[in-house]
Amino acid sequence: MALAQKLKELRKERDWTQEEVAKRSGLGRRTVSYWEKKDRKRPPANILLGFARAYNIKPEELYQAAGYIKETKIPYHLEAPEEILDKLRLATPVSIPVYTEFPFHAGDSAEPVDFVYRARPKTTGKNIEGYLVHGSCLESQVSSGDIIIIDRQGEMNNGDIIVCLVDNELRIGRLRKIADELWLENNNSRIKLQDCQIAAPVIEVIRRLK
Repeated sequence: MALAQKLKELRKERDWTQEEVAKRSGLGRRTVSYWEKKDRKRPPANILLGFARAYNIKPEELYQAAGYIKETKIPYHLEAPEEILDKLRLATPVSIPVYTEFPFHAGDSAEPVDFVYRARPKTTGKNIEGYLVHGSCLESQVSSGDIIIIDRQGEMNNGDIIVCLVDNELRIGRLRKIADELWLENNNSRIKLQDCQIAAPVIEVIRRLK
């Protein structure tokens, strides 16, 4: 059974709304709806564990529905549940939410518009997020429609592409050291780094062809 179908059946068996599932799982209602709509590739571990917690079922059932593991006969030696979960977490890529604007300034919350996935060994920080680029201020390194991945705990060095928040507006450019001062430069402007409310390095640019 495919994951989306299984999630819908589990909810309907209990006569729950998506809001009830969201409350029990700790996931957002839009997230519950997102994974029920159609089968999507590589659901992250925290999503599957949230649904398993809500429906009080073994996480392996959802991993099997998602295609991570195949249905097999019970082996002679069973691994401990903790060992199985640890292996699944290591094998599962990290999901990175993609936003259209900074969701964390002034304590605001925001729903992601998409998700991208990176191999777990490449994802070292906990504050890794994606943002959809609008405009061409750093063409041709970054184009409108690209997705930039940032690490808010990452180190920023001279020459790096960085993003910053200035007057609640997302800016992107290269970090330049000029006369012992750090500036954010792009094709349209130059801003002192000290004037940025928040700044973070771009660790990856995902170019969308369409």
